[in-house]
Amino acid sequence: MKTIRRLLAVIIILALGALACSLSFNASDQSATSQPQPTDLSVALTLAVQTIQAATQQAQSGIPTSTVAPPTTPPTLTVSSITNCRTGPDINYQLVMQFQPGMTANVIGKDTLAGYWIINYPGGGGNSCWLWGQYATVSGDSDGLPEMVPPPAPPTPTPLPTAPNPPKGLNLSCVSVNNSHKVGNFWILGWKWTVKFSWKDNSNNENGFYVYKNGSLLATLPINTTSYTDQFTVSLLLNGTTWDYGVASFNNYGSSVIKDITLAHCP
Repeated sequence: MKTIRRLLAVIIILALGALACSLSFNASDQSATSQPQPTDLSVALTLAVQTIQAATQQAQSGIPTSTVAPPTTPPTLTVSSITNCRTGPDINYQLVMQFQPGMTANVIGKDTLAGYWIINYPGGGGNSCWLWGQYATVSGDSDGLPEMVPPPAPPTPTPLPTAPNPPKGLNLSCVSVNNSHKVGNFWILGWKWTVKFSWKDNSNNENGFYVYKNGSLLATLPINTTSYTDQFTVSLLLNGTTWDYGVASFNNYGSSVIKDITLAHCP
């Protein structure tokens, strides 16, 4: 650029000099012949423009001095911990290999923004993969490595249908009513228990709920149900007698684990 400016200045000076000489000559000639003569100013300016264009084209055809030459010897990479190497810079890309400590690979590119190195992985026959740089150490000059553009992201896999989550927050409440009565000379002792079994719905894909009592299926309930009421008569209570209630959610793909709670007495 400095050369062009200097050349332009020289051409302008020469053009002005030529103009001055031409004017002087014309003045002398007019005094002798009294006939006006055209100057060569247009010729000088045309020559200046052509010279500037030629100099500009020559400057543009040169090699930029700021070009960074790629490293003659590719940098190498090692890792301090097992690191996955994939077809792109994200866990959604296909896994190519697990790069182990002690392995060495040539680095052919980088993704500085995502923090990945692109390597020719061992045994890959020159194929490459993207390795996360968290545990990587690069030896050699990596400044000249090209910034790589990630390949198109793979489609997000559709999750497989699963059984619903089990209910949570189980609770039992019980009301006892004396139902004893006399038959002849004998009293029949009995208490009517009303047990309310409740829970919190912990899924959004259930078709319903199974309710269990002492390990046996007691009822099948529709979707979004959160309680069940059980009534039965107790005639004789023995020490240590308990009632176990359980609930599980289900859908077309299976049933959750059974969550249970124990009833030991009824007030």
